[in-house]
Amino acid sequence: MKIRTEPLSEITIARYAHMRLALDFEPAYQREGGVWNRETRSRLIDSIVNGFDVPKLYFERATSRRTTEDGRIIQYAVLDGKQRLEAVGEFLENELRLPIDFEYFEDESVSAAGFTFAELQSAYPRLAQRILDFELPIVGVSSDSIDLIEELFQRLNAATALNHAERRNSVSGATRDAANALAGHALLSARSPIKASRYKHRELAAKFLAIEHQIDTRSGRISDTKAATLMDLFLASRGNPPRISAVDMARYQAAATAVLDRMAGLFVDDDPLLRSVGTLVVYYIVFRDPQLIASASRERLQRFEELRRLASRMDEDDPAFSRPANNRLREYNIFVQSSNDGGALSRRAEILEAYLKGYQNPDELAALDAVGDNESPGQDDLEDEN
Repeated sequence: MKIRTEPLSEITIARYAHMRLALDFEPAYQREGGVWNRETRSRLIDSIVNGFDVPKLYFERATSRRTTEDGRIIQYAVLDGKQRLEAVGEFLENELRLPIDFEYFEDESVSAAGFTFAELQSAYPRLAQRILDFELPIVGVSSDSIDLIEELFQRLNAATALNHAERRNSVSGATRDAANALAGHALLSARSPIKASRYKHRELAAKFLAIEHQIDTRSGRISDTKAATLMDLFLASRGNPPRISAVDMARYQAAATAVLDRMAGLFVDDDPLLRSVGTLVVYYIVFRDPQLIASASRERLQRFEELRRLASRMDEDDPAFSRPANNRLREYNIFVQSSNDGGALSRRAEILEAYLKGYQNPDELAALDAVGDNESPGQDDLEDEN
């Protein structure tokens, strides 16, 4: 395996504007766009106008003929620098303005604070041309190994705020493919109000795959869905041979898809019941049982949330405080703080499942009275790691 780098000279912003259609901004290892805030993007344009150096950008050379769905030929994939290129593109398209405190250091008489590119072209055409003539510091990268490309991506981003999901997305293999496919399911993209920014949906999908894998290989027991465990799941599906085969990962994906299909029919779009990652994972565990849908409804899930809040606010002098069912609801509340611990997730699922299966009027808590005690976690065990 080998990797080569060399400068790509004479790529000005004007030339970049013409070659954008030949760039792949979404290679599989790349992070999502839009991570930079507007002020940071504007400040980059400020630096370019004033002639300051900007950090290097890295383009992966296409080693084989690649075309997009609309027939465009791809010459390069953006390995590092996507946020900077997006900022430049937004400014050229008048979707981004110079900072409101912009100063042109070579000529203090220039008053262009808050200008768009079109406004700059009209008022200060030479300054606008200076932007178009700015040469971007681009390094071309070529390799005979996608593993080396992904390793370079991780190293280039080691000092930036890549989150766990973004790091996992740079690891190719069957797990990444399965997680990316599940992330597009309607339960996540439509039913849940959790936004997809920074791969949050892919993170949830990875948790579902981890649960399926653990149940399959640990005699039905869920260990955890912590970041290190999810990363190991991604690493386990690469290599020759991989520790988790593509066939097994396809089984886990199919099982997860079936669960999400069942759940999608139970909730509404942007459902507030699905706004918590931890609760969504508990629902996933519960509805792995296909028979449970028959005894479940959105109204009963909503009522369960109301009951557990009532139990948490109950005064100790209240005669109902010591009722076993209310103890179970308070236990559920305690375990909410352990959103990645397998034991906590399983116990929450057990309590919710008992409530749904045994629901009856007029005593809706009767089934929870029969659920046995369980040791609650100590403070050191409580975590909310993603």
